[in-house]
Amino acid sequence: MQAVRPTPTERTRRGAVLVLMTFLFPVVLAIGFLSVNVAYMLLLRTELRVATDAAARAAGATYSATNNEAAAIDAAQEIALLNKVGGQGLVLADADVQFGRSEQATAGARYDFVVDGGVRNSARINATADSRVLFGGQLFEDAIFSPSQTATASYDNVDICLVLDRSSSMKLSTWETAAAMSTSDSRFCQVPNVNSRWKALSNAVSAFVSVLQSTGATEYVGVVTYASDYNMPCSPSSFSPKSRIDAQLSGNLDNTLTAMTTLSATNWGGNTDIAAGVVMGRTALSHPTYSRPHTRKVMIVLTDGHYTAANPVSEGETAGTQGMVVHTVTFGDGANLTAMQDLADAGNGTFHHAPDPETLEAVFRKLAAMSVLLTD
Repeated sequence: MQAVRPTPTERTRRGAVLVLMTFLFPVVLAIGFLSVNVAYMLLLRTELRVATDAAARAAGATYSATNNEAAAIDAAQEIALLNKVGGQGLVLADADVQFGRSEQATAGARYDFVVDGGVRNSARINATADSRVLFGGQLFEDAIFSPSQTATASYDNVDICLVLDRSSSMKLSTWETAAAMSTSDSRFCQVPNVNSRWKALSNAVSAFVSVLQSTGATEYVGVVTYASDYNMPCSPSSFSPKSRIDAQLSGNLDNTLTAMTTLSATNWGGNTDIAAGVVMGRTALSHPTYSRPHTRKVMIVLTDGHYTAANPVSEGETAGTQGMVVHTVTFGDGANLTAMQDLADAGNGTFHHAPDPETLEAVFRKLAAMSVLLTD
């Protein structure tokens, strides 16, 4: 049988195909490497994002609970190592964890982080994964990939002092409109009853604590009460000071509830020295042992009446200059709304009026929500 030989035209075509294949093979190979590398880089970036976010949350949560930067760094490093990036745990240096403040320039704007800016409330992680040689890196120069990622977690912790009116009028019933209680009133020498304004306040404080306990931040709460220096004309006789700290600032919010329970079972009374209450509130919020550094300081001042000593506005201004915020609440129809509005203005806070127990509880829930700011 005679072999069939390719014609010159066929040989030319085959040669052209071989030349084309020779030219296209590196292109196809490069496209293949590119596709694989793009997918690999996206995977590394995703894994680094997850690891960095987890480390930031760990640092932020630890810093929130302890106010200890070293402990926060340790927590971030531990969590980072547990998260794999390209099959290896993410390693963070101490310098990769920064502390500062996150805040909004305007309501609704994004949060901006400033290192060591003001009252620190944030931990930021600056992470860079180990360099990886990409597929085909031996064929191409600079085929090295070192992804970087940043994540910030903010827990805007607050020290809150409840500055509460324990003047005699707080033993009046919630539906009474009087601004004071007579010494001849049979309730004057008794503990506040279940229908009293004080009981309504105690319920509102319980609601306040409930809201705080549902947040991811660690809030400290203290209780200050005020009236006037007064020798109670009761049997047995007792002295009621114009102001005192009934519960020091504490992250154990049960202490707040315990203080309210104790006050509910105690006979007290006197006039309404609101200024003395604000002074004692400042003392509690700046206490060297119980007050935390790098936290916002908030005072919530409640009264059902009129101030009977110095106008408290100047004390509110002083609190404002010390970086504290003073919110005010009036309860019932006998309260001096104008004076408490002025006090809130002086302390850069907000004013709220509650005509009845239901509104009072709603106000305290709102104030608890206002006091807590959690960003991530």
